[in-house]
Amino acid sequence: MQTFATGWLLAGAACILGLAAYAALLWRRVWLAKQQREQQLSVQKKQRHEDLLVLANGFLSGQMPWAEGCIRIKVILDHYDAEMSMHSDYHVLQTVFSATQHIPSHDAWRQLSSAEKKPFQQLLAELELKHKQESIRAVQQLLTYLQAS
Repeated sequence: MQTFATGWLLAGAACILGLAAYAALLWRRVWLAKQQREQQLSVQKKQRHEDLLVLANGFLSGQMPWAEGCIRIKVILDHYDAEMSMHSDYHVLQTVFSATQHIPSHDAWRQLSSAEKKPFQQLLAELELKHKQESIRAVQQLLTYLQAS
């Protein structure tokens, strides 16, 4: 009878060891996946940092249309640091983004006639007149922050 109990005890211990080994294997896979994800996020953050530097410099040197620059910087900044993008210093970028969301872009813009584009162009001109100086200050501040980090 004692050998019977010992057999069950050994079988139970083997099952526990097997399950423990399997749990360790699964934990290692999760840990490796987490490490890989953190590395991916780090690479993406560095890329967005570089993208923001290029966009900010291009915006401040007038290498892109004003509204397009505001929109592009706002979108990348949202992905770079969502909390930072909501800071009041950068609110002007959100304002321009929100005010221009309804304007067709890319192929849809090219398909518009000159008469259809005119009200949108007028809106863009009004927004630029109203927000250009504030947006320049915001992008200068962003550029200073990015260059320091």
